[in-house]
Parts: sequence; C-alpha cells; structure tokens
Amino acid sequence: MLYPILVEYYVWWCIALLVITWFTRVRTGQTRTNLMYFYGMLAAIGFLLDLDWMGGVIFGLIVLELGKKFKAWLDAKQASLK
Repeated sequence: MLYPILVEYYVWWCIALLVITWFTRVRTGQTRTNLMYFYGMLAAIGFLLDLDWMGGVIFGLIVLELGKKFKAWLDAKQASLK
C-alpha cells in the first residue's frame, strides 16, 4: 500500500525531505549544507535513472530526520521528570 504512494509522489517526498532537513538541522550549519547537497543528489539521481526503490530510501531518511528530533524531545521530557 505504501510503495505505490512512494513512487507516485516521489518528487514531493524529496522536497519534503529537503524542507524537513532545513528546519531540523538549524543549529548545525555545515552539516545541514552537506546533507542538503547529498539529499538533493540522491533525489536527482533517483529521478533521472527512474529508480523506484529510491522512494523508500527517501522515506526512510525522512523518518530518520524526524526520529532524531522526536528522540531529543523525549530525552528532554525524561530529564524534566527526574
């Protein structure tokens, strides 16, 4: 069920990954720049070579970016409870 959605909206997932990376990596300027170039390169190569499986890779990177923020939020919440 998820795979056709990833393939159909590949460009939108790539744009979402770049936007999420831009806002979640605000404090790390050089890392953010490097990741933006890397994710943009992955998106372009996946689009130009028509690699359907790259949609899953992009989705996984989105989950990793959001998961990092969620983990930091949970750690802060846990620290405030102690």
